Amino acid sequence: MSENMDKAVSLVHKAKKWMTFIVLILMTLIVALAIVELGIILFLDIFDPTDDVLFLEIDELFQIFGFFFIILIGFELVETVEMYFKDNVIHAEVVLLVAVIAVARKVILLDLDKYEPLAIIGLGIIIFSLGGCYWLIKHSYRAKLNKDGA
Repeated sequence: MSENMDKAVSLVHKAKKWMTFIVLILMTLIVALAIVELGIILFLDIFDPTDDVLFLEIDELFQIFGFFFIILIGFELVETVEMYFKDNVIHAEVVLLVAVIAVARKVILLDLDKYEPLAIIGLGIIIFSLGGCYWLIKHSYRAKLNKDGA
């Protein structure tokens, strides 16, 4: 019975590795396509003959900056899946970094007129919470390194 269980667990681990690899390839493809799309959008916006502005309008800049942040989030997600593929462990630090980038994107693109004050306060609480979690994780890594090194 134990031998069958070991074979089943081994099969599940192999299947999980392949699924993780497929997700990694797909995420890389999505990020690559997003970069190509960003290049096309940037080219079309800069060389748009119907614009009165020399290069980009403010709305176009916000759209492009939002796109950059989405690509950064994609990079971090690829790194998260890659680390999981290599170590079979999800690193909380990387996941928190993805969340920080996503919230930073939201804050940068935030139109304060569209939200209630309580929603903005809630977003501030989320920012401080994520920052605090990230600091605690970094602090615990440093403490562990100092303890192991000493």
